[in-house]
Amino acid sequence: LAELFQAYYDCRTRKRNTANALAFERRLERNLLDLYYELRAGAYTPGRSLCFVVTHPKPREIWAADFRDRIVHHLLYNRIAADFYRAFSVDSCACIPGRGTLYAVERLTHHLRSATQDWSVPRFALQMDLANFFVSIDKAVLDGLLARRIPDPYTRHLARLLLHHDPTFNVHVRSSAAQMRTIPPHKSLFTAQGQGRGLPIGNLTSQFFANVYLDPLDQFIKRELR
Repeated sequence: LAELFQAYYDCRTRKRNTANALAFERRLERNLLDLYYELRAGAYTPGRSLCFVVTHPKPREIWAADFRDRIVHHLLYNRIAADFYRAFSVDSCACIPGRGTLYAVERLTHHLRSATQDWSVPRFALQMDLANFFVSIDKAVLDGLLARRIPDPYTRHLARLLLHHDPTFNVHVRSSAAQMRTIPPHKSLFTAQGQGRGLPIGNLTSQFFANVYLDPLDQFIKRELR
């Protein structure tokens, strides 16, 4: 129960004035206890999501989980994130606590000085991006990566529950039909879910799972390609 309260406090840090957060807080103890008993009994299922389109810098779908579900996201994150972060490459700086812009610049400078022998030898840099990354993530592959690193059966079950949840089955679409049509099918989660792929952009677990998914690539580039 203490874990759940901590997850709630973490969740409300930037969300306390939203309608969902305020509604949950009106009966805070009762709502948290209900959620606690559901999680203990294995009866918890994610609720309704909100989907809308943002246009800057380009059109994309954003998915907002219900506040109650966001608490569970933080609960899982608090349980497993530290172990994964310890195994990640020290040069990975994607939404990892303590690895902000300054840390990234310092790591880059370190490698540049090493590769160029203190700026005396020309070197090339390769800038890459993954096309349609979040909607292309293979859930089966990610499931295996998570399972190997989460020894506790209950926590592993919760991670899989959140991973394989399909938010397109229970969703309120806030944007107009015209706005939704600005999203090409290959960039939409509505298309990707039927293929066993895709994570909703906007969830804490999606950002964390994305780091887990790309860690083998980081390790390959660093340790094999050097």
